[in-house]
Amino acid sequence: MKALFFVIAFIAAAIFAVHRLAPRQMEAHESQTVLEEPEAPEGPGVSEGSEGPDGSEEPGGTGGSDKAESAESFSFATCRLSPVHGATVLPDGEGAVVLRMPSAEWSCGLRLDPPEGRRSLDLSRGRFLALDVENLSTTRQMRLTMHVSSGGANSEAADHAVANFTKNRSVNTGIGLNPGEKGTMRLFLPHPSYATPDGAPGPHLVDTAHVNCIELQCQWPFEREFKWVVDCRLSNLRLEGEPLPPPPQGAAFFPFIDRYGQYRHAEWPEKVHSDEELREDLRSEEARIAASPRPASWDRYGGWAAGPRLAATGSFRTEKVDGKWWLVTPEGHLFFSTGIDVVRDNTDSSDGTKHPDWHETPVPPSRMMAYPAWNIARKFGKDDYRADYNLFAQRRLCSWGVNTIGNWSGGDLLRTARIPYVASVLERGRGVPRHPKFHIYDFAAPDFEEKMRAAIREKFATDETLRHAAGDPLCIGFFIDNELQFQKWIPEVGAEKAAPLLDLYFRLCKEELGRAAPGKLYLGSRFVGFRQAGILWRAAARHCDVVSVNAYANSVANIPDNLFEPGLEKPILLGEFHFGCMDRGMFRASLCPVGDQTERGRSYARLVEGALRHPLFVGCHYFQYRDQPLIGRGDGEAYQCGFVDGCDRPYAPLCAAARQIGETMYPMRSGR
Repeated sequence: MKALFFVIAFIAAAIFAVHRLAPRQMEAHESQTVLEEPEAPEGPGVSEGSEGPDGSEEPGGTGGSDKAESAESFSFATCRLSPVHGATVLPDGEGAVVLRMPSAEWSCGLRLDPPEGRRSLDLSRGRFLALDVENLSTTRQMRLTMHVSSGGANSEAADHAVANFTKNRSVNTGIGLNPGEKGTMRLFLPHPSYATPDGAPGPHLVDTAHVNCIELQCQWPFEREFKWVVDCRLSNLRLEGEPLPPPPQGAAFFPFIDRYGQYRHAEWPEKVHSDEELREDLRSEEARIAASPRPASWDRYGGWAAGPRLAATGSFRTEKVDGKWWLVTPEGHLFFSTGIDVVRDNTDSSDGTKHPDWHETPVPPSRMMAYPAWNIARKFGKDDYRADYNLFAQRRLCSWGVNTIGNWSGGDLLRTARIPYVASVLERGRGVPRHPKFHIYDFAAPDFEEKMRAAIREKFATDETLRHAAGDPLCIGFFIDNELQFQKWIPEVGAEKAAPLLDLYFRLCKEELGRAAPGKLYLGSRFVGFRQAGILWRAAARHCDVVSVNAYANSVANIPDNLFEPGLEKPILLGEFHFGCMDRGMFRASLCPVGDQTERGRSYARLVEGALRHPLFVGCHYFQYRDQPLIGRGDGEAYQCGFVDGCDRPYAPLCAAARQIGETMYPMRSGR
């Protein structure tokens, strides 16, 4: 995740800088539109902003339209529509357009600029920017993201709140839609008034009164060009709701984390207010699980009991059946892996001694603010809850329609697992030479092979969980490493020199895994997205049983079918994806934000449905089981991305969507 975050940030910054310098006239010339530009309205929806001493606009200025505009006045008619990079935009009735995109490259799509004579759009009156979207394709899923930005790449904002977040002037939301489906994108608008006092964490903010533009595109592209990557109808662009009240300022803000690890200054449906609520949670969820256990169509591994029966080998394996790749259970049933990563009783506790005034709870001698563990102890009424919780968590996963314990889950959980699981051998093995610039090994080091083999052997020799998994039929297979920066390293050394080093890496990992865990699948190293060099796909395909990729998008349905060369095709496991939002007292949504909890559930279903229909995928693993801490883990990630919150309360729409997938995924994948 950390590597992915920095890659995304670097790419986004570079693209944004180039995008600002690109002449709009050139983009308009390259694209096609039959829309007439609307006349610039005098008031609604836009503001001019004030000018600085050099004549440039100060993003936080007070000039422009007054704030008396109504939210209902904001629409497509208040913006200048600029199709980009080959996109076409056609009018389609009042307040609606048809957008067609032949590409998912960063600049392709539609930009909504302020009208002529205006410098910015004023979105300060709404809680959300909303847009209705209809997928006009009758055969393909589509994805689309909507972005709002303020300020400039090299400018300083006059507004204090925005100045505190100078690197975070853009926010986005997204949607994935089945063929013919309609839905609504909602983007939570983080107004400057939401700023927390100096020094305290808070949401990324944009100057919503002075928005540069609204952009519709496919963030972090992986699709190859075809007609049409996006073919959709956009309508009813609008502001919705009233902005939230600002948080308390000064001393009244502190402490802002309550005894359960929750944000004190907001309310939401799942918020916990007493220990008795936690105890009642256990009673009520036990009853729900008993009433809705694992789907009846599953075998004991979570495979397709009524499906074709293949050869039973005693271990998980892969096979292509009727043109689609599958995992196969030890008993020979077809298996599609729906998993959740980081299934643990506690994750990412922060060091309370750094900011004790942030916490309502006194800092313990351990210094670690282990809110999830404390909450589960309250829930189960005892401190030695771990064994009971591990069983409860597995019954919970099955009730949600999830058949796999994903990566980075607790070792004690895996050693007592009753459902299939995956495990990680290592991430950048100890003592193995590392590249001085990138998050990757120094493959050219003379002792790389020796040290890498030794690191893998040492992990299996010293790790109780890995030794158990090596002989456990429930273990699907093993990852070795995570999100290595191949996409930076390969251009650095050149493809010709990189090829034999990559082949060496994947080959030795396969060989050592075969010695330590015979019969288990080698699941690869979890690439950062699908945009990888051909030599990397080739090297991985020669030696991995399954190639794993982490990708944060609203759909993966349109990855190319021919990622692999003929004769080298391997199945793909999506190792990470997620969706989050800003409606549950958190300061960050996720790497793939959506509007609300209902949309999180729908988005989960659409992504997995898209993977189920694609011939290469054999599974999708969601990152992660629990929301990250309010103030973030060690590297700053603080996403509202869990199936459960920090108080172990499930998010009902997401769980219901997963259950629906669990009930229907085998007929869907088989085409029945």
